[in-house]
Amino acid sequence: MWRGKWFPPQTPRPVLEHRTGLTPDRKASFMSNATNTMTAALASAQEKKAASKAKSGQKAPAARRFEEAARRAPVITIEAAEALIPVPDQITKIVSHFGLEDFDADALAETARQAFTVIARSLSPVLVVTTWNGEQNDKGLEMHLQRMAGAAVASAFGAAQFYDAKRAQARELSSQFNEYREEDRMGVDGLENRAANARRFAAEQGIKAAALVASARGALAAYEDMIGTPWKPYTASNARTIDQRAAAAEMDALGF
Repeated sequence: MWRGKWFPPQTPRPVLEHRTGLTPDRKASFMSNATNTMTAALASAQEKKAASKAKSGQKAPAARRFEEAARRAPVITIEAAEALIPVPDQITKIVSHFGLEDFDADALAETARQAFTVIARSLSPVLVVTTWNGEQNDKGLEMHLQRMAGAAVASAFGAAQFYDAKRAQARELSSQFNEYREEDRMGVDGLENRAANARRFAAEQGIKAAALVASARGALAAYEDMIGTPWKPYTASNARTIDQRAAAAEMDALGF
């Protein structure tokens, strides 16, 4: 038998109304109004931001980062690659001391020039397919050859940078001030030590880089023979023609 105190049942208040003092319908209406207000405020802020950027000429952060990276990137030229590779006298010494195979730089450049010319002439009928004022438009061929020559220069420059880094590493290991003097000791298996290995590896990379520079020189010579003007690396200053830059300046002066 139940002997506890009995309480009459009570109708529970809705949790939503109990916590906020609003009925479910009024709560839904209130949330809808709040959402609409936030959406409108966000849209207004975005419009003001876009208008401010358009007025001040400010570019998007991604565009600014891209342009800054392009400005910081080194301009890849054949001269920059040649400044890093061994000079002819050094190449002679490298070949003699390390027993590496020598190469004829002039012959290699001529071979590269001929190969570049053959490829360009083979592509000419395919890439020169449009006419302008009754004459063939060879702009497509010129653009492709510019990229081909640029690829040869970039390859030579990359190899030259790699050689320069390995040469610095070998010099560090071979320095008398190197605290890791065990680098100069013969290995337990009778093989050369790390310093000697580093010097030989740097020597091999120097020969490779010099050969690639000679090959790139031949490609540039072929490009100039076919196009009539020397090859130039891509930079922000020569990305557009003089007429295009002049037109952009005039439009900027007129405000459109």
